[in-house]
Amino acid sequence: MQAVILAAGYGKRLQPITNRIPKCLVPVNGKPLLVRSLELLDVRGVDNVVIVVGHMKEKVYEAIGHQFGNMKISYIENDIYDKTNNVYSLWLARDRLNEESLLLECDLCYDGSLIDALLDKRRNCGVLVSKYDGSTMDGTVVRIGEENLIKELITKKAQGPDFDYSDKYKTVNIYYFSRDFLLKFFVPYLDLYVRVHGVQSYFELVLGALIYLSEPEISAVVVDANSWCEIDDRDDLSRAEHRYFG
Repeated sequence: MQAVILAAGYGKRLQPITNRIPKCLVPVNGKPLLVRSLELLDVRGVDNVVIVVGHMKEKVYEAIGHQFGNMKISYIENDIYDKTNNVYSLWLARDRLNEESLLLECDLCYDGSLIDALLDKRRNCGVLVSKYDGSTMDGTVVRIGEENLIKELITKKAQGPDFDYSDKYKTVNIYYFSRDFLLKFFVPYLDLYVRVHGVQSYFELVLGALIYLSEPEISAVVVDANSWCEIDDRDDLSRAEHRYFG
């Protein structure tokens, strides 16, 4: 099994830290985010990791190299990271999306139990989510139906002032994809989306299109909101440093 980690972005809201190091190497209690993720993946059967890099990519090469524990590390370069969004970074890796894969973003600090929960319920596609908490969360949310199947994906832009969050769940930005799901559905739709809509968007919208079509089934795996933290700014970083992630 492989993992694909998106780590090309600048992390402007974490300046001035990200003026000297890439966002993926921002430390939480002394340990860089990317190193935390790699340690958790290494002990859970991942043997190959593809990292999409951009901002200060040389520092990532220096810190991580091409071998981490039992895992082979390879890189894909997004040289226009400052002009694109994560759908383009993932599109650059499309030829590598040909086997059972975990997909995650680099700005997450999380407990290893989240990966366990995702792998314990392997289906076509699994999406980690937590009950929405407006005091600490922002961004894309989903609505879940019977058997924890995702019925709707709602971007931040579509959440108006009277939006009802009471039955919504926040995406954690860690995903499981089966090989069949990738080859038959996700990669073709990813390629089509980039060609039609361009590179200034989010790959979650590709999943949103598949959810709208209701085939194949895409499952939510609900986890405790206290078991992870997305680090976009200094407040998030402070919050993560006051939690324990095993």
